Amino acid sequence: MRLEEITVEVRDKSLTRRGLVRPEELDMELNETFNNVGEWKLTLAAENPLATILRQPGSGIIVTGPNDVIMSGPMVTPEFAATQEDPGGTITFTGVSDTIALADALAFPDPTNPNGASQTKAHDVRQGSAEDVMHSFVMANIGPTAPVERRKAHLIDGASQGRGPAVIKSARFPVLGNLLAELALLGSLGFRVVQRGANLVFETYQIVDRTRLIRLDVANGTLAGQRVAISPPGVTRAIVAGQGELVKRQFLQVQTAQSIAAEQDWGRRIEKFIDQRNTDKWGELQQAGDEAMEESGFTAVNVQVVPMDDSAMRFGHDWYLGDKVSVVVEGQELTSNATGMVMKAGPDGFRVGVVLGDPSGFNADAAMAKRVTSTEARVSQLERLSDVGAAAENQLMSIMGVW
Repeated sequence: MRLEEITVEVRDKSLTRRGLVRPEELDMELNETFNNVGEWKLTLAAENPLATILRQPGSGIIVTGPNDVIMSGPMVTPEFAATQEDPGGTITFTGVSDTIALADALAFPDPTNPNGASQTKAHDVRQGSAEDVMHSFVMANIGPTAPVERRKAHLIDGASQGRGPAVIKSARFPVLGNLLAELALLGSLGFRVVQRGANLVFETYQIVDRTRLIRLDVANGTLAGQRVAISPPGVTRAIVAGQGELVKRQFLQVQTAQSIAAEQDWGRRIEKFIDQRNTDKWGELQQAGDEAMEESGFTAVNVQVVPMDDSAMRFGHDWYLGDKVSVVVEGQELTSNATGMVMKAGPDGFRVGVVLGDPSGFNADAAMAKRVTSTEARVSQLERLSDVGAAAENQLMSIMGVW
């Protein structure tokens, strides 16, 4: 992507587009995370008419790239600053992606009852293809078919193609985004909420294996820089517990050929207990174990990369978040998914950085929703490309060699 291929529009609370930020005024940063809530930051002169609109609660932005909408979402905080050199001042707006709607909502046991205190059902159980079940949970809880009190304004359903394996899922007040992230892992699916026209659309899409087409390597000119961390799996044997007490409780052990291979490579048998007392269905217990394996049952390859703009394999054109690609690390070709992106546009130029690594768990605890993982969770060696502080930003700038 190039700066001239990006448009930034300001919208009001009704999702009406009110104006376009001129390229020469653009000072923006986007941090997008696969299957998670993204964040954005935009700085405007205080006298800019769009700043007045963007200061209003419920306003937001729509960022469109060469092929599609990159991100849209509401404003969270406006911060005014002025100096003697600039007495008129600037306003720095921070916001989140529209996927925040999935972090704001819970999946009720009985979504037809909008009162969380008077639920009469133990669980909302849905089954079908992973993609169909994802759409069904969203529409039942916050979509047009939900009770009026819980409907997300302007939210409509995108198309489902019934992709992914047959699943059965029980919901009893989980964060809706968490529920979707678990199902998406099983189906190798991506999801997001984005503005199209005058609506917010819940969308799902298939992760594409582009390892034969996209081969990232500093040596072949596709990368301007990279940082790499390879770490052990988070689990190699999952012990899933269902219903019952003591010796009568249901137990199922789940492992995969990949997790066993990683166990042998690292010389570590890594066990994890998964409490699934909400169900007595063996298929759902197996599914919980499969989710753990899909999330962390493998040797992790976590990479920060800065793609070359003039590469024949351009990020945003030929590959994007969620896609599996090949990356050459110290002469060894490895595969990993694109799970994060940071994009900066301002007076000093335009750059995109990408994180390749394990899929992020959906984080509803913070509006900015960044993944924080421990050393054993495989990412301690690798600073994220997001703006977690001046030190991390300086390290990324040094890789890019621009800012």
